Amino acid sequence: MKRYTLPVTLLTLTCFILPLHAQDEEKADIDEWQTLKVEAARDPFEKTKQFTINFSNYTIEEWSYPLRGAHVISPFGGARAHHAGTDIKTHPNDSVRAAFTGEVILSGPHYGYGNCIVIRHANGLETLYSHNSKNLVSVGRWVHAGEVIALVGRTGRATTEHVHFETRVRGKAFDSSILFDHDKNQLRKEIFVFEKMPNGTLRISTLKAGKKEEGKENGKEETKAEGKK
Repeated sequence: MKRYTLPVTLLTLTCFILPLHAQDEEKADIDEWQTLKVEAARDPFEKTKQFTINFSNYTIEEWSYPLRGAHVISPFGGARAHHAGTDIKTHPNDSVRAAFTGEVILSGPHYGYGNCIVIRHANGLETLYSHNSKNLVSVGRWVHAGEVIALVGRTGRATTEHVHFETRVRGKAFDSSILFDHDKNQLRKEIFVFEKMPNGTLRISTLKAGKKEEGKENGKEETKAEGKK
């Protein structure tokens, strides 16, 4: 009787390896597309003085509140001068999550921020999460919205365990409450227009849904203006 053990084994391995190879190619294609988008987000004002993010179309998979169940203990601006973020709190070592999908461009101790993570997103934004007890992602890592990236801590200049959360454009921080309802831990489902002003400040306004692009000036409702470094 002939034995076919070896050929069958090879066939089985081949059938197993080919799908993995196909998955790797698909992943590479997705990463290349994301890389181009995120690279463009490095300076969304490079070719224009304004850009728009339509959060009204975002699904639940495309955004996440950075610290679920949190409450604000110090808002943007705050009691201290130049407080460039929103301090939100739950309990020590709680899960800190990426607000949107993107690439980690900083992860590690960073001055008074303590353990800090900055993520650049394809929509033109950057988000920062600091005072972490532990960072769980490294520079260059792709993270998805809602993915756990760190644990809540009090590293750096912090008097209690919390997350210092910043939203930024080109490194310039602006009030995250423009985009997030911190009381409800929800993303504001609106269309936002980001404009680079002649003096270098950032103006953010909302665009009413249904307005045509050429008529958007009449559809804008100014929210809050300047960003901080």
